[in-house]
Amino acid sequence: MDNEQGRNEHFKGFAELLLNDLKPDMTALFIALGSPPSSRDVDIMWAERLIKIKLAQRAYDLVYHAFMTASTVTLEDANLRVVDEEDVKDVPDLTEWPNLPQP
Repeated sequence: MDNEQGRNEHFKGFAELLLNDLKPDMTALFIALGSPPSSRDVDIMWAERLIKIKLAQRAYDLVYHAFMTASTVTLEDANLRVVDEEDVKDVPDLTEWPNLPQP
C-alpha cells in the first residue's frame, strides 16, 4: 500500500466516527450561515467553537488510541528516529471511541 493510499484508507473507521460525531455541529454551522445578519457572526462563532472543541477531543482520542495500541518497541524507539509508514501501519484503525481514564 503506497503512502497516499494508506493515508486515504487506513483510518476509515476513525473518519466515519468523526463524521458522525461532527454532523450535529456542522448542521449548526450551516444553520448559522443562514442566520439573520444581526446574529450571523455570533452564531457562526459558536458553531465553529463547537467544531474546534470536538476536533481537538477526537485528535486527543486518536493519539491516545495510537499510544495504547502501538507496540512497546515502537514507543521506546519513537524518540530515536523519524516515524515512517510502517509505524503507522502498526496502529490499528479506530472504530470506536476509547474509554479514557477518568481524572
